[in-house]
Amino acid sequence: MTEELYLPDNEYQREFEAEVAKSRETTEGDHGGYICLDRTLFYKEGGGQPADTGTIHWGENKSKVVDVQRDHGEIRHYIQGELPEAETDIKGEIDWERRYKHMRMHTAQHVVSWVVLNRYSASTAGNQIHEDYSRIDFEPADFDEGDVEKIERSVNTLIERELEVEKKYMSREQVEEAVEEGRTNLDIIPEHVDPLRIVIIGENDLCPCGGTHVGNIKEIGKINLTDRKSKGAEVERLEFELEE
Repeated sequence: MTEELYLPDNEYQREFEAEVAKSRETTEGDHGGYICLDRTLFYKEGGGQPADTGTIHWGENKSKVVDVQRDHGEIRHYIQGELPEAETDIKGEIDWERRYKHMRMHTAQHVVSWVVLNRYSASTAGNQIHEDYSRIDFEPADFDEGDVEKIERSVNTLIERELEVEKKYMSREQVEEAVEEGRTNLDIIPEHVDPLRIVIIGENDLCPCGGTHVGNIKEIGKINLTDRKSKGAEVERLEFELEE
């Protein structure tokens, strides 16, 4: 099993060393195959957040990591270029610019979800993080333009408080007792996942999440809510961007 080095609170590390546990060539997609490592800093796609990309180095060789997925219980790093053989020692380096954008965006999603739950009792039904914009689906919700302005103002006011973001492990029982109803869907997290990695903003917002996040919400910058769409009965989608 691959050790995920960015958990629970190590999102700012950019380089690491590891050993190739498995190397497989394939003919699918725009890559030559995949490798599994004994340890990694690369984030695998999940929870609405895309995978990290970057590079691996070994000897005089260098190849690109173009995708990272969990498949059949393995964390597979899909490689564009030559594949190192099993038992090869490699050095990995993540694309930091991409990683940091995702960290800011994912933390922003938590803040927006927190505000909407508190003001409108609407839960997060889904989300998708991108580098340049992101979206969140809420239900039950029926926002108007005035609501969108209020949400944006409340979110940016909260960011100005510069709250710390804590990431740690907690037992499933502790999380079930502490998480506010509607804040997350614990029932979709397999029972065997225990303890859970949680993200705590300030002293009030606690949410199980395996994604990458900043250490203080001030790093998010200013949020601009750019679009509102109805996605069906009592489901509203909000899209947002971050100012640099």
